[in-house]
Amino acid sequence: MLAQQWTAVAPWMRRFASLAHREKLVNYAPVLATWGTAGGIAALFLLEPTPIAQEDIFQKIPVVGSFWAKKLAAREQKD
Repeated sequence: MLAQQWTAVAPWMRRFASLAHREKLVNYAPVLATWGTAGGIAALFLLEPTPIAQEDIFQKIPVVGSFWAKKLAAREQKD
């Protein structure tokens, strides 16, 4: 009797176990990647005005990083 209690699976686990199949994860992967990309772009858009983000993130972008370097230099001269 005790061994059977320990091997029993909670009903809520049975409900969520069907979400972890490989086929379902393959179907959800593009959607999750799209939402993750959109969230990352939104976070960068909201952090863009801060000088820390400009120095640590945006200036290190290979092609367009000099745009933020000039923007920061102009801001420092203005102050």
